[in-house]
Amino acid sequence: MNTEPIQEYKHRNCIIVDHSNEQFPNMVKVIKTPKLRVDFLDRRYVDIHKAVQAIETFESERLINSKDIYVKASLEGVVVTEGEYEV
Repeated sequence: MNTEPIQEYKHRNCIIVDHSNEQFPNMVKVIKTPKLRVDFLDRRYVDIHKAVQAIETFESERLINSKDIYVKASLEGVVVTEGEYEV
């Protein structure tokens, strides 16, 4: 019986645990996520760095997409947008 403690990481409220095997000794698995990041649940990564990189990429893209709506709304007050310009 294996009595080694399972190594656990937490990144952006995602719980990542060691899931190593002979072929991939550094493999990790995401075992718990918030509702916003449910896509990562039960995913396995080659190492902890790849898991963190995937989560950070997801968060970066989400932030960029949310700013898109904000910028368009701000520009409507300054710049002529479609439908407002009459010839």
